[in-house]
Amino acid sequence: MSFQVAKYIPSNNSDYRGNPFIEALPLRLSADKFWDAVVDEVEIPENMVDLDVETLEQKSANVMKSVLPTSQYYDVYCDFLNTLKEGYQERNPLNEDTQRWQNAVATDSYKRTRTTAPSLKLTGFSGMGKTTLVDSILTLLKPVLKHEQDGPMGKEVLQFVYIKVNIPGEADSKEICLVIAREIDKVLKTDYKIQYEGLSRKRCIDKIVTLCTTLLIGVIIFDEIHNICFAAPNERKLIFTLFDELTQVAHIPTIKIGTSKANNLAEKDFTNARRIGIPHEWVNFSKCDDDWKMLVEYAWDYQLLPSFLELTPTLENKVYSITQGIPHCLFFLIEQANKYCIRYDIECFSIEVFDHIFDTKFAVMKPAIIALRHGKVDAFDDLMNTNIKLDKEVNILVKKLLKIASENKFKGQEAKAIYDQVERYLPEYKLTKKEEQIVKRLEKESAMISSSMPIDDDGYEGIPL
Repeated sequence: MSFQVAKYIPSNNSDYRGNPFIEALPLRLSADKFWDAVVDEVEIPENMVDLDVETLEQKSANVMKSVLPTSQYYDVYCDFLNTLKEGYQERNPLNEDTQRWQNAVATDSYKRTRTTAPSLKLTGFSGMGKTTLVDSILTLLKPVLKHEQDGPMGKEVLQFVYIKVNIPGEADSKEICLVIAREIDKVLKTDYKIQYEGLSRKRCIDKIVTLCTTLLIGVIIFDEIHNICFAAPNERKLIFTLFDELTQVAHIPTIKIGTSKANNLAEKDFTNARRIGIPHEWVNFSKCDDDWKMLVEYAWDYQLLPSFLELTPTLENKVYSITQGIPHCLFFLIEQANKYCIRYDIECFSIEVFDHIFDTKFAVMKPAIIALRHGKVDAFDDLMNTNIKLDKEVNILVKKLLKIASENKFKGQEAKAIYDQVERYLPEYKLTKKEEQIVKRLEKESAMISSSMPIDDDGYEGIPL
C-alpha cells in the first residue's frame, strides 16, 4: 500500500510551528476554492435524444450522487480543520513531553489532566446530508501521510490523519474498538483486531486507547451515533467511557455524526454533552430558505425528458409538500420522476407524476414525511431510519414501526400512512396481542379518513376534526 509523502508548509501560527504533523496538513481553502473543490454537479447528457430508455433511466440515478454545498458546508469545514490541528497542538511527535506522555499511557501510569481534545457533534434530521458533507471534507485530506526518514521526523513514520467508524446498529462498545483496530491493521499490516477479539469490553477499550495514543491518531469520526440510544444502559456507559478516554487520555479529537435523536444522549446527562462535542445542528430547510431554493433549482434542471417543464410557485409548493425540505427526498423525487416518465413515455413532469411517485416510490418514507409535516421530529427520524431498512429485516423492523406508532399515538393521515406501510407485511409477521390492538387502532383511524379531503395551498391534505 502506497501513501502520499508528507510535504511541509511552515505554519504562521506560533502554536503550530515546528509540529510536523500539523505542517504536513493542507492550508485552509477560501470559501470559493472550497466550493470548487467539493462541488459535484450532474449534467444533462449531450446526446440525450440518442440514448435508449434503459440508459436514460440509469442516468436518472446520477442526481442522487450530487454534492451541492450549502452555506453550512464551509463553516463545518473550517471547524473540522481547526479541531484536527488543535488536537495535534499538544501532541508534537518531536516534543519530549509527548513521548513521556505516550510512555505513561502505555505503562498505565498516566494521570489524567484537565486537558481534553476538542470535539464536534454534527446532528440533524435524516436525509439532510451530514455524512455527505463530512465525506466531502475528507476528500480534501489524505487519511494517512508518510513522513520520510530525511524529513523532520528523522525516521519513516506513518501519520493517521483520520479514521472513520460507523456505530453498529446494536451499538456494541467492543465492536467499535475492533473496527478502529481493523482500520489500523489495514495500514500497518498488523493483527490488532485478532489480538483484541478475546478481551473483555473494558480491556479492549484500554488497549485501543493505548494504541491510538501511540500512533497519535489525528481525529476519529463516529457516524450513526444515534444508534447509541438503542444500547443497553451498561453498553452505553462503556461507549461513553471510550469517548472519554479517547479525548482525555489519548487527547484525540472526535467528530460525531447522527440524527437529532442523538441529542437525547446529551440531554440525559450534562457530562455526556461535554463528551459529545461542540454542536452543529441541521433541521429541514424552510420553503423560503436560500439554500433550499438553490437545491430545488439545481435538481429541477435535471429533466431527462422530451419537454422541459418550467418551475412555478405551484410546483414549488408540491415539491416541498412531498420532500419537506429534506435534500435526500428532493433528489429522490427527481430521480424517480425521471425514471417513471422515461419508462412510460410521458412527455414531461407534472403534478400528477409527483403524486404518483409519492404514493408509490415514497412508500417507505411516506409515514416519516407526514410525521414531519406535523412537527413530530423524533418520529420522523425513527420512521426514516426504520423504513429505509424495512425490506431487509421485516420482523425486527415491523415491530419497531408498531412501537413508534404506539408511542406517538398517530391519528389521521399519519396513522393511515403507518397502517399502509405495515399492512403489506402482516401476512408474514405474527402480531402479539398488544400489536394487534395497535394495528386495529391504525386501521380504524385509516377508515375514518375521507377520500376527498381538500388540499391546501401548500399541498397538505386537510385532516377532519
